[in-house]
Amino acid sequence: MGCGKLDSKDAIEKFEQNIDKDYYTLTGQMDIVSNEELYHYDVKVKHLEDDYYKASLVNQDTKYEQIILKNKDGVYVITPSLNKSFKYQSDWPFNSSQSYILESLLYDLENDSNVILEQKDNEYILQSTVNYPNNSSLTSQKITFDENMLPHLIEVYNDEGIVNITFKIKTIDFETKLLEEDFDATNTACEECSEDVTVSEETVYPMYLPIGTKFNGEETINTENTKRVILTFGGDKSFTLIEEVSALPQEFEITTTNGELVFYENILGNLTDKSLNWTMDGKNYYIISEDLTNEELLKVAASTSVMSIPK
Repeated sequence: MGCGKLDSKDAIEKFEQNIDKDYYTLTGQMDIVSNEELYHYDVKVKHLEDDYYKASLVNQDTKYEQIILKNKDGVYVITPSLNKSFKYQSDWPFNSSQSYILESLLYDLENDSNVILEQKDNEYILQSTVNYPNNSSLTSQKITFDENMLPHLIEVYNDEGIVNITFKIKTIDFETKLLEEDFDATNTACEECSEDVTVSEETVYPMYLPIGTKFNGEETINTENTKRVILTFGGDKSFTLIEEVSALPQEFEITTTNGELVFYENILGNLTDKSLNWTMDGKNYYIISEDLTNEELLKVAASTSVMSIPK
């Protein structure tokens, strides 16, 4: 493919042809900046035609894995170490930009009429807008392709031109055959999970509070199986944050939810108009508020994992 022979439309069409396959497996590393902290994830994606997807996200520091899986029955967020899954009726992965899904990258490019193409050595760089409905600060991305128009680097920028998400693709395999049973949610059940879960008992406090919000108090309730901590925050943007160690079911558990699946910075959770719940490192978290916007709910949640502050 000679230099100077592609415009942005040609490049996008070539990319589309390259990924128009029955299946693929992709691996890479994703780095996400959240509250001045950097999170590293090992990512593995499997895709089978007819909208079957499976994306495994493993935090490199904690080794904590969560899986987003889509099959003909719905979308699941699975935590293998806790033997649990939430089921959604969702448009994922097309309800938001996803830097680790090839079809999502193509969708972003095809829906931007002002894609910018840059050629550098034997690489092609396409710059486009992005769609992160719950994170308005993320505005654009640069996708770097090799000379055969396969991507190997995706960088997502905020409105200040700073990279917030970096995804480096290590491998793309179009040869290894995938079957529908590879996308069965119950196949991710963990058989000896209790040995894999390391949970901090320390209470975690949010580092981000909306202007005018202050910490009101803390209450600890000992339940039959665990300890529940309830933090209350008052002011114009009041909310309640609840956290507790996740109980481990004996059998794989699937819970149907009516919320929206969101992946915001380091939070993979379930969002409604008035609440957000997510699981991280063996603990369940819930934020309930009549006052916070969706993005404020997510900003508070993302800040809870920065550090723990003793009282």
